[in-house]
Amino acid sequence: GGLSSLIATLGMNFLLRGLIQIINEGKSMALTSLSDSWAYTIFSSQLLGIPVQIFWAIGFVVLSAMLYNRHRFGAQVRVVGDNPDSAQQMGIDVKRVRVKVFVFVGIGAAIAGTFSVMINFTWWPTAGDGYLLPVLASVFVGGTPTWGGIGTVVGGAIGAVTVSFIQTGVVAAGLSGFYVQFFNGLIIILSLLGHKWNQARYR
Repeated sequence: GGLSSLIATLGMNFLLRGLIQIINEGKSMALTSLSDSWAYTIFSSQLLGIPVQIFWAIGFVVLSAMLYNRHRFGAQVRVVGDNPDSAQQMGIDVKRVRVKVFVFVGIGAAIAGTFSVMINFTWWPTAGDGYLLPVLASVFVGGTPTWGGIGTVVGGAIGAVTVSFIQTGVVAAGLSGFYVQFFNGLIIILSLLGHKWNQARYR
């Protein structure tokens, strides 16, 4: 019960990724046969000239925001994130809420992974390895500190778009890929310092 959700998630991430590569022996898998399937139409086609992934992303953000802001589950998530002990005293099943959050986030990650596979028509056991820092940066830029309790779904989405634009700008400026990692780390540190300063200011 006292384990940090972030640390537990990172640990399980590395464990499962390592296990997959051991079982798969690091081999990729071509999925070109999916180009004519219904899955391609749903996950990787275009609608009105716009990649369908954009509509999926907007829909997922809207659904998440509604759950977080207008549903009892969202209220429970905020209370548990802010103070698990107080949530327990209020009669909220903290473990149950956390499991539900992990399941919901897992579904979102599965959808994102499907997009990646359908876009490239190839599955790699190392796919997504480079997203760890950008995801953390997106969350922190979006206004969610490591200690939880505050933050919004829309803020997280804006953070993701911001980090994506920064990465694109680094590449467009002709800088090497090493600078992308540098800026991701810088964004995380500055965001955490900003959250700490903000927390101290309102005490």
